[in-house]
Amino acid sequence: MEFHDNFRAMDTDVDLFIVAEETPFAAFAEARLVFEQQEERFSRFRETSLLSRLNRGETVTDSWLAGVVEKAIDAWETTEGLFNPMILQALRTAGYDRTFSEVVGGREATEPAPSPKDCIAINGDEIWLRNGMLDLGGIVKGWTADIVGESLAESQTNVFVNAGGDIRCAGSDGGGEGWNMDVSGLSVAERVWEGRVSGAIATSTTVKRRWRTESGGEAHHLIDPRTGRPSRSDYVQVTARADECWIAEVWAKAVLIGGGRTRKQAESLGISLVTFEADGKPSFHGDW
Repeated sequence: MEFHDNFRAMDTDVDLFIVAEETPFAAFAEARLVFEQQEERFSRFRETSLLSRLNRGETVTDSWLAGVVEKAIDAWETTEGLFNPMILQALRTAGYDRTFSEVVGGREATEPAPSPKDCIAINGDEIWLRNGMLDLGGIVKGWTADIVGESLAESQTNVFVNAGGDIRCAGSDGGGEGWNMDVSGLSVAERVWEGRVSGAIATSTTVKRRWRTESGGEAHHLIDPRTGRPSRSDYVQVTARADECWIAEVWAKAVLIGGGRTRKQAESLGISLVTFEADGKPSFHGDW
């Protein structure tokens, strides 16, 4: 039988599906706990989080924080700087300085994000900032989907984790290899692809999480680190498919910001993509 659990975490809906013989109460409880622990560690909206302490100038010793920061630096290098965790100041300037439901105002300003290697110091599990401020929201959400999916699969085998569009799955829903799912277009009601998936999928979009700035213009949450302004590329939505969700999350964001050249780079690394321009027509790249 297929069992389902739903809860809020990291300012999004989390859905868990497990195929099992009986209700997996312990697995669902474990998943909720992991998401809460990760949010407590990494939310920039919690004053006591490891991330908030780091951004206030503290030296923090923690293996989880060091691990995800190393992933973020690796992503910055691999995407040639289009994924950059040092965009928090630009994000705040644009108006995203509180949970999204409360966002108002903000302004556009040219604030290129600094190099993470210049800003971040790591010595084993000890980490501190020389300059700038970190935002780890997207990569942590994808990584948490990976952690939960991998952990639950050890005991449950057939697991599907969806954290606000960051998806990690293992095993099968019983209908064949992998899990049946679809990719939405610019409208959630529009399906542009349906098939069976193993591994991970993530989507980045500028269609959602938009708000009015102080000048009456529109802003969104995907910052181009080259300018410090909300992205203005040809793509307005990108879905990426990879083995791990944090990798899919990184490349969905990088391709959305970087456009066609970055799409080709992602494809060369085996990342499958669905890209959308403003007309809403999907383009498929790689293995779908």
